[in-house]
Amino acid sequence: MANRADRRASAKIARQSVKRAKSPTEGAILRAAAAFASEGATGQLRPCLSNADFDDAWTRLADDLEDILGEGYPDFRAQAYAEAGLGTLRVAEAGGAEVELGTRLVLCPVVGPADRVAAFADDAGEIARLETSLREAGVVPEDGRCLVLPLVVPIAAFMPDASPPGRVRALHEYLSDRLKDGLLRTPLPSPDAIRVAVAELLQADPAASGGDTAFGALVGIELVLDAFAGRTAVPEDELDAEDLASAAAVESWYDSYAADLADMAIGAPLDWPACGAALAWETVRIPMEAALRRRGVPDGRPETIHCAATADGERLVLSAVTGPIAVGPFSASTDLAWFDADEFFGRVEANADSLVEHDDEGDVVAPLLGAA
Repeated sequence: MANRADRRASAKIARQSVKRAKSPTEGAILRAAAAFASEGATGQLRPCLSNADFDDAWTRLADDLEDILGEGYPDFRAQAYAEAGLGTLRVAEAGGAEVELGTRLVLCPVVGPADRVAAFADDAGEIARLETSLREAGVVPEDGRCLVLPLVVPIAAFMPDASPPGRVRALHEYLSDRLKDGLLRTPLPSPDAIRVAVAELLQADPAASGGDTAFGALVGIELVLDAFAGRTAVPEDELDAEDLASAAAVESWYDSYAADLADMAIGAPLDWPACGAALAWETVRIPMEAALRRRGVPDGRPETIHCAATADGERLVLSAVTGPIAVGPFSASTDLAWFDADEFFGRVEANADSLVEHDDEGDVVAPLLGAA
């Protein structure tokens, strides 16, 4: 009951705030927040995400939205990015009739030596092989279509303050246009022209690696053939079956393609928030595994990972322990880790026997004192 009361209160405050909106876009964002708070409604932001002033309005309202939605704000923010990465495309069928299909922005996390990652993105054959592997494994429907651009978006672009939802929406629209070009057999722009266009959209240089190791994402779009389109209610067992099939497809893709890549790692397609969180974990995993291997731990896998936020809330601090061996501390941006907390902590738990969360970062550092 308390939860429902909180949601009703948040929705009421959001509706009242609409009256003080300084623009139609601000009003639309606040109405979407009210609907999300009261009913968990989604899809309300999509009509205004392409507005020229969306990102300015979103930035101005950020503190208000956090105050209004409270603990629900991260979910609302993630939903905004999810909606920014979804759209529709009208495609002509063989008989000439047009059908409207869904489009979805997808991002494959990529990590490796900066020169190796750059060479991969520059290789048209490698990009084509990646696209084919996603279709053949069923990660992207074989009767669908996917397009991956010849560039890597750097991890810095995934910071919520760096790329608001409207900017991600513009990226989706650019990719949707390129996907349509492919369907119409119109030649794509040159790789250099694509990189310039994406750099302008994201205001981030796709060539910027930030160091010897590149942390970023290959960006693409898929044409979604929704098996449940037109059905108002889908049985839960059918949804569960689809989730299982999707997980099996990803596992098959890892075994048949990703595992064979040398000197770099590519992850399965994710949405924008999940990709940011996945990359945040990679900035921890790589030095953590390397430190454990240097101490003789097989495969660099720890028994226990300890984790806590810093006092200012800006970083997550982690340490890893196996028997008498402890390494760390390592850290990741909370802006990225909490962008999709389920994705981040799911990866942490998958890479250790246990995860221990603490309230004080001192408890994370404690195992390092006097460790073997």
